[in-house]
Amino acid sequence: MSTGAEVVAMDAEQALLLRVSGTLGAETAQATMGKLLDATVTLPSPHLVVLDLRNVDFLSAAGVRALGEFAARRAQDGVHAAVLLDPGALNATILHRSLPAGALPVHASVEAALAAAPAPTGERHLGEQLAELTRILLDATSVGQAMQHVVAATTIVVPHARLVSITLRDPGGRYFTPVEIPDIAADLDGVQYRTGSGPCLDAAHPGGPAYALEQDLARTSAWPQFAAVATAHGLGAVLSTALLPTRRAGLGGALNIYAHRGGITETDRHRALLMATHASLALQEARGAEIADLERTHLRRAIASRDVIGQAKGILMARQGIDADAAFHLLRRASQDLNVKLADIAATLVRKHTTLAPVESE
Repeated sequence: MSTGAEVVAMDAEQALLLRVSGTLGAETAQATMGKLLDATVTLPSPHLVVLDLRNVDFLSAAGVRALGEFAARRAQDGVHAAVLLDPGALNATILHRSLPAGALPVHASVEAALAAAPAPTGERHLGEQLAELTRILLDATSVGQAMQHVVAATTIVVPHARLVSITLRDPGGRYFTPVEIPDIAADLDGVQYRTGSGPCLDAAHPGGPAYALEQDLARTSAWPQFAAVATAHGLGAVLSTALLPTRRAGLGGALNIYAHRGGITETDRHRALLMATHASLALQEARGAEIADLERTHLRRAIASRDVIGQAKGILMARQGIDADAAFHLLRRASQDLNVKLADIAATLVRKHTTLAPVESE
């Protein structure tokens, strides 16, 4: 069975950016539409979703119909959709020829999509958003799906959230990140797991504080290694809110929100507590097998990421005549400049290193 193209959610200040990559053919169209619907199910009305299709290798008529159906279904809920593509690209031409005018506008930048979006007519009350999230969590078929809904909703309910993740601590004391938006949030969590120091560990640890908050990571001395990585990614503030204790002994966690320096308000903190409560309720019903499966998925993802980064470092070392540290610096710099996950940059280099131009070192 086809799993569809990859869909990655990114925060874009006033919109939700969904990066779609891979093939959107007849065999993947419906699965991809399902992923898009899942990623936007908690969005308030009105809101804008921008579909970044620049990394879609192949777009068929069936794929276009699926995108059009997604836009139409979300429009019924007051959520508007637009596409991010070079207007002269082949896929943009395919969209224009296959959909009615205005059904799915194509823009060259997120800023252009925001400028063209319908003006909001009002905001849905927070209570309505939380009631909707509660209904969605009750309908979730797995704890993993419920966690995804909580993280997606947090990016909307907490206005200053730039990155959001959930940390879980299993009964053996191991920490892992089952879900995050965008993927780079898992990298920030991972630094804390490796060093044994960071806000998400403080909040998730049994007997730890109810929350850990730092408004200026450039000045903190509490978690120096984590702070250095976070600030390198342009993030200056963090809030980790503990998940409420569950009936399962030893299971804990935290909801992590990364923001710009000084960007986390008292309102954000109270809303984060509400969202952490919803995540805790989902965990209450989690079976041991589900938690173990989440951890295995995280481990496979981490191993695959380390492997592809190692391959990319080897390619750069051979081509540039540099050592491993310098190669990793080049990869990280590219990740920051392009706002793309480090592992994705590495995978692209490994896949296309024979055709790419040499990467300039500093």
